[in-house]
Amino acid sequence: MDSWKLVGDLVSSHLIIRPKMRARDAYKLLYQGVFGVGHIMGPGAWDYLKREGESLDLAYQPEESLMESVSLDGSVVRVNLRPFLRGGYPLKSLMDAMKASTIQGRASEFLELWDAFAELVFRGRFTINSADVNEINKSLNRIIPQPMHHTLEYREVYHPAYRVVSRQEVQKIITL
Repeated sequence: MDSWKLVGDLVSSHLIIRPKMRARDAYKLLYQGVFGVGHIMGPGAWDYLKREGESLDLAYQPEESLMESVSLDGSVVRVNLRPFLRGGYPLKSLMDAMKASTIQGRASEFLELWDAFAELVFRGRFTINSADVNEINKSLNRIIPQPMHHTLEYREVYHPAYRVVSRQEVQKIITL
C-alpha cells in the first residue's frame, strides 16, 4: 500500500505539469525511474544528444524545470535539455553524467510500481483511460519489461527533450 501512495504522488506531480499524460506516458515515467536511460546508450548516443540539443528552440517552454524526479525516492531525474542549455551547462557533461548513472533496476520493482499505478487508475485516482492500461497489460512482458515511447499527443503538446540520469551525477554538473 505504501507504493500506491508514492506512485500516486509521483504520477500526480507529473500530471500537474503535463495533464495530457496518458497510460503509456506514465509507464515510461515509471520505467525510467527504475531502469534509467540505459536502453539509448549505444554508440550513437552522443551524436543524437548533440543533434537534439542543436535543434531545440531554447525560448520554448521558459517555465520548464531543469530537473524532474522520475523515481519514488528522487534519486533518478529527467534533465530537461532546454533549461539545461539555457543555464549554460555543456552537453558533454550531461553525456558523462548519463554514462556514470549506473541505474540497475529490477523487473520486479518496475512491475510493482506499474501494478500500483494500474490499480490507482482502476480505482479512479487518475483520469487516465483504464482501457489504455489494460492494453499495456495485455502486451507487457512481465519477465523483461520493455521501454515505450511517449504517446503522440504527449510529444505534440509537450515536445519532451530530456535525458534520464541519477540526481547525484547531475548535481555534480549543476554545482560546477
